[in-house]
Amino acid sequence: MIEEKISLRRVIGEYGGKLPGPNLVLLGGVHGNEPAAILALNHVLETLRRQQPPAFRGKLIALRGNLPAISAATRYIDEDLNRIWIPELMKPLEASPEYGTDRTVEQAERRELFRILSPLLEDYHNPLYLVDLHTTSAESPPFVIIADTIRNRRFARDFPVPIILGLEEQLEGTILHYLGDLGFRAVAFEAGQHHDPASVNNHIAAIWIALAGAGCLQPAELPDYEQQLHILRRAAEGLPPVFETRFRYAIAEGEHFRMKPGYRNFQPISRGEVLASNHQGEIRNTSPGNIFMPLYQTKGDDGYFRIRKVAYFWLIVSEWLRRFHLERMLPFLPGIRLNPEIPNELIVNRRVARWLVLEIFHLLGYRKKRIENGKLIVTKRRYDLHGPEADAGRD
Repeated sequence: MIEEKISLRRVIGEYGGKLPGPNLVLLGGVHGNEPAAILALNHVLETLRRQQPPAFRGKLIALRGNLPAISAATRYIDEDLNRIWIPELMKPLEASPEYGTDRTVEQAERRELFRILSPLLEDYHNPLYLVDLHTTSAESPPFVIIADTIRNRRFARDFPVPIILGLEEQLEGTILHYLGDLGFRAVAFEAGQHHDPASVNNHIAAIWIALAGAGCLQPAELPDYEQQLHILRRAAEGLPPVFETRFRYAIAEGEHFRMKPGYRNFQPISRGEVLASNHQGEIRNTSPGNIFMPLYQTKGDDGYFRIRKVAYFWLIVSEWLRRFHLERMLPFLPGIRLNPEIPNELIVNRRVARWLVLEIFHLLGYRKKRIENGKLIVTKRRYDLHGPEADAGRD
């Protein structure tokens, strides 16, 4: 594995060409116990500086996430940096990026990251792409997590690994979903287990593929592009291309959660199988599927997720439904009405609209937001097929 001395610099490096093009932000170390991404970013930047590709378009910006946590080699110091990008909490920061009250280490780190990202969010001439680079505590093949928009799907398809949908319904406050709500292309790439040397190589491959997918370089201009694809294809061999998240086990404070050892991401699990234990005894799985991101580290409140495979056919159907804006018909159906106070939000009476309700909403780009007074509240991102540049007249 490539080694790196501890450094407290936020910017790992930048690389830009003379030609206009996208801003590709690559973010590593949002969790401080995940060093593989930073090692990979250093490697790619060194290669770019050495080879000086003449047709490079736009700019690559490589950032470290949680500097104090990286120095301490721990997931976070006070709170998870990847759970505090909640829109309501971001409003004071958006209004005043330079000055404000930061009550935790991670809030201060979020402010520093936002100050770097803020000018890019307003650059409608050059599209913004973000790849949030991670690893997992469990043994794992690589995979991609997206905020489910058509634009993100197109970007995610460049990576020959499984795409995970629906995690946004289970988790709040990730940088991925914050930028997705603003209309920018953003994916999280998970390369494998934290300290597995293969995770560094998987990250390197993903970074080169992201440079091609964003349009900074053409595949023919990249070093061994087919080899980079081969690395990821081989690492994810045999897995279906798409999964959706069905369940999250949230760890309660003082629960003494302990995951049963030996689980690997995507491993099939059966109904009734003992997956973990806590102070009350065994924790059993309630429905068949595949285990996802089982917790094998001391910090974190996501015990495990359950996912299931989705036929790729339904992604094609979903894209066409959204292209024809069939979601406009939903408020005319029984049991469904618009929220008059919040755009793109629907209120669903489950006693009237009973069959496959959430699955239909997923196809049309809606996600479950909450249950309120017995009603299902679903919301659709403002930007799905197009980004914020369309609002500025620069599609």
